[in-house]
Amino acid sequence: MRKLYSHPKSPTPADIVADIGTSAMNAIAKLEISSEHGARGKYNDQAGSPLFSALPRELRDLIWAFATAPYEDPKAKFENTAYYYRPGHTARLKTETAVLLTCRRVWLEANAFPMMQAEQSFYYYRGAPDGRDPEWMARLTKHNSQNLGELHLFIQMGTIERLAGPTWSLRDYFLIHRPVRGDFQPRVFRLTIRHTDWWSWENDAPLRLQDTWVKALLDAPELRSTPILKLELETLDYKADQLAVIVDRIKKLESAERSSHYVGDYPTMTRFELADEQDTSTWEGPTNIDGRVRQAYKDKATLTYHVVTLTWNLRFTSLPHASVPGLRRASVALSPDQNPLAVDENWGRAEGGLKFWYSAILPRRREPRMTEWTEGMKRYHFMLRFWTQVRWISRRQAELGEAVRRRQFEESCGAVLERRWAARWEAEKSLLKFVGHRIP
Repeated sequence: MRKLYSHPKSPTPADIVADIGTSAMNAIAKLEISSEHGARGKYNDQAGSPLFSALPRELRDLIWAFATAPYEDPKAKFENTAYYYRPGHTARLKTETAVLLTCRRVWLEANAFPMMQAEQSFYYYRGAPDGRDPEWMARLTKHNSQNLGELHLFIQMGTIERLAGPTWSLRDYFLIHRPVRGDFQPRVFRLTIRHTDWWSWENDAPLRLQDTWVKALLDAPELRSTPILKLELETLDYKADQLAVIVDRIKKLESAERSSHYVGDYPTMTRFELADEQDTSTWEGPTNIDGRVRQAYKDKATLTYHVVTLTWNLRFTSLPHASVPGLRRASVALSPDQNPLAVDENWGRAEGGLKFWYSAILPRRREPRMTEWTEGMKRYHFMLRFWTQVRWISRRQAELGEAVRRRQFEESCGAVLERRWAARWEAEKSLLKFVGHRIP
């Protein structure tokens, strides 16, 4: 059953939280996440408060977003000569969560916003005091992992170049445990190369960057749940021309297509597409970086930094104008069982006449280059190939049957679910409504 949702064109919390579009399904996802904690049904509906009785849910979400937005703590300023000092990181980032303690009704609606809006910064060398580490990521609850907002990686050129190697992945910079579904899905991923992260910056060497790790970043399977990818390159103003050459080269890199999401019951290809406009900014800092004045800067009063930010958006290749929300991830197909199959001595009397097929088909296939194949090796090779095909056919039939049964179930329960959501939105004074299908 296909349903369409309407929503007013006023700004939504998604614009503030992650800048990932104005889809009503994002609001639905937030409601569902909050309901997992078992507190729904155990709260006072606060009918006497105009906040809940008069304001619609969308406006309340804007209030929660503003109340829990992170800010730079004026009581925890950084030294302006530190390696990590820059706009947006001049002090520790702080989030106020007092609003969540007012009542259960507020907590149910707003508990995801602090994590969704926070910027979690990881530094590989010369990090700030509020930097995170893989141990911190390992301590996150499932709820916090699902609501992870912006993940910001500050990293030196020599360290990020490992990403292009065959034995290194993006998650290795953040996680110390084995992969678990849903443990790495930030809404925004930002990677920053600071002026002090380039090769031989102390000697004022020319800028150089390998394209291989940028291509590996665009193709990273870990980011196929991340709608926005940002690459921030920072250098000094008199090297802007060198940086422009590198940026033009990066813009020509194309993201590989991956089957990463389900639309309905069908896996769909996604890829990162470069935004039309790049963001360029400048800022000024002292010449005594880390308390020392380098030879190249001794004649300068201040250093002017030139920053270029490239943005990629995750898109469906078959739906180029649609943004990718948090849909179901495509499951990884299990590889066939590689355990040796026991060859029965009476295998010729097996069901289906395997001995006949063995004698009729195997001689026509090209055998591996070996000095000599024994009869037992031929039988084992055939049985392994035969049962692998049988398992694949059986698994595919089960998947198709499950898809049909799921579609039949959704069609039969569609009206019930529609009534349930309509009643919930009405109770929350929400502006969301069903269109294109009426409740009988």
